[in-house]
Order: sequence, then C-alpha cells, then structure tokens
Amino acid sequence: MTNGVNTKTRVSRRHFLLGAAGAGVAAAGIGLPAIRPSRAQAGRVVYATWGGSWEAAIKKAWFAPFTKATGIEVVAVQDNTYGKFQSMVESGSTEWDVVETNPDFQYIGAERGLLEPLDFSIIDKSKIMSGDGFVTEYSVPQVLWSRLMAYNTKALNNKVPEDYKALFDLEGFPGKRAFYTNPNSGALEAALLADGVAPDKLYPLDIDRALDKWSEIRDHIIFYETNAQAQQYISDGQAALSMMPDGRALAAVKDGSPVAIQYNQSILTWSSMVVPKGAKNRENAMKFLAFALSPEGQAAIANEYTYGPVVPDAFKFISPERAKILSGGPQQQGKYIMANEKWWAENLEKASERLTEWRLM
Repeated sequence: MTNGVNTKTRVSRRHFLLGAAGAGVAAAGIGLPAIRPSRAQAGRVVYATWGGSWEAAIKKAWFAPFTKATGIEVVAVQDNTYGKFQSMVESGSTEWDVVETNPDFQYIGAERGLLEPLDFSIIDKSKIMSGDGFVTEYSVPQVLWSRLMAYNTKALNNKVPEDYKALFDLEGFPGKRAFYTNPNSGALEAALLADGVAPDKLYPLDIDRALDKWSEIRDHIIFYETNAQAQQYISDGQAALSMMPDGRALAAVKDGSPVAIQYNQSILTWSSMVVPKGAKNRENAMKFLAFALSPEGQAAIANEYTYGPVVPDAFKFISPERAKILSGGPQQQGKYIMANEKWWAENLEKASERLTEWRLM
C-alpha cells in the first residue's frame, strides 16, 4: 500500500485488532507468540508528538509493535503546535496523520474545521472509560494524568494535608505554595473546593471566587512556569505544598526527595489524539489509533510511562505494584474529580486574563 486510503486492502477492526493485540501483549511482557508482519498492509503514519522521554516510550510501546503487527511504519515528528497544525491544514499541505494534543484542542480544532472525523468502525470506543468529552467525533483519549496536591514531608514535619483546605491553612501547614502560571493547573478548582464548593458543582468555575480565595495566601504563593520547576520547588522545600502534575510529583518521590502525594480530590484529565483534516494516511491513522486504544496497547504504554490507561481492561496486563502509581489506578478510585476540558477550551483565555490581572493587583 502506498500513502493514502486503499479500500482494496482495508481490513476490518476485528481482523486488525487480532494482530495488534498480540503485538501489544508481547510488548507488555505477557509472552504471546509474535505476529508476523503483513506487508500487504504496508504504508506509514506520521505521528506528531511532544517528544522527549515520552516519545521514547511510545516508540517502544506503540510504534515498534504496531509496525511489527501491520508492516505500517510510524514516523515521529515534533513541534506539534496548534499554530502549525492550523497553518498546514488551511494551506492544504497536511503533513501529519496522528497528533497528540491537550483535550482543549479537540473542541477548538473541530470548531475551526481542522480535524478529520474518526472511523469508529476501526477504532473500538466501547472499551474506553466513560467521561464527559472523553470521546468525540474527532478525538479519542490517549492516556490519563492528574493535577494534584504534592507536599514536602520535611517542610510539613510529616503532617499530612488531607484536603485542599491545607493549601490555605498557613498556621497548620506553614510554607510557600507553588502554583502554575497558567490557570488550568487545578489550583482554581482546589481553591473552590477549599471554599466549600461541591465537586459536582465546580463547573462552570467561579474564577473570581477562586482568586478571592487565593488572595488569603497571596504573599505565600510562588509561581512556576515549567513542570520541571514545580518538581524542583517541592523537592527542595522552597514550596511546602504544590498543585502539580502527578508525573512530576512521582518523579520527585522516585528521586528520593521528601515528597508525598495526596490523591484526595485530584483533578483527573487526559491527553487526546486527533487526525488532521486531509491527512495523507488517514486509514492507517485509524488503525494506529485502534492499536493504541486496545487494552494491550494501553497496558504497554502504562508499563513504560507513569500515565494511566484510558481503557480499564488494560489493568489486566499491569501488575498491582505498577497500577498503584498510575492515574486512574486503585489509589485514586473514589477520590478523583474529572476535569471539564470543554469548559476550559471555552474559557482558558478569559481565565488567563483574570489571573494576570490578579497577579498585577
């Protein structure tokens, strides 16, 4: 098969997953027989990624097994910015076939006519966990991650903050609080929860009320601009508590820093995968998405990287020890709140303006 859709060689989702599942299980170390590549299905998928250690993980967990199962080459490229995405689609020169994005773009991109509808006759969405906005006509979730409260055990003298009220309790939990410079970090949600808003009444967020709550601790907030900076602040005790991504908090724990994680009311979210309008290898892109969203494919990436699977059946192929550190795992059940990413897509700009105004007051 050359680039593009070839209906003569199209395979059914069931047939495709039969091969893909075997490769995924092998990648997860389960030990099923290897799948012989089918050269009749050869072609390519250009995958736009955030790169770094994440790219190394998806190459091992997804790209290599997928190519082994199907013969379809997966080529990774970086610089997956929204501006470049829009420019290439609108100019009719789409170079990417699958793009990983934050979930706000699944709404923004669809509204701007930049996305290709997904083929759910190939992609099995029935196994994906339920949640508002998790699956749309144009997007599927990739992996789970969380925004949550991490704390420096040494700075707090081993006192455990049980909920977000601790962020605003300077007497009981002295020290700086580290918040992200962008508003969609979970810190606004934390302020509202600490102020008595019920979890199921969080959205639409009352931004002014949240910032009023922040004002109670204004002089004790330090802002971080990168997740690496957040990890540093909480690791060395510059901040006693922080709202931050679970991956960075886990990295701090793994590094031996005196850091612990509170999963109560953690804000669970996800990354998305979309197909740009006019993708040259559209059908191969659908096959790749089907592979990545199989229970075995989800287990493979969860065993490589500390993000949680969006397909619950993946936990059948993940050890209990590994499951305990993954977003959506047993340590988080009954505790997390699902982020409303559609609200954030519609309100991020307004929230950013309000946060900037508040910081300048």
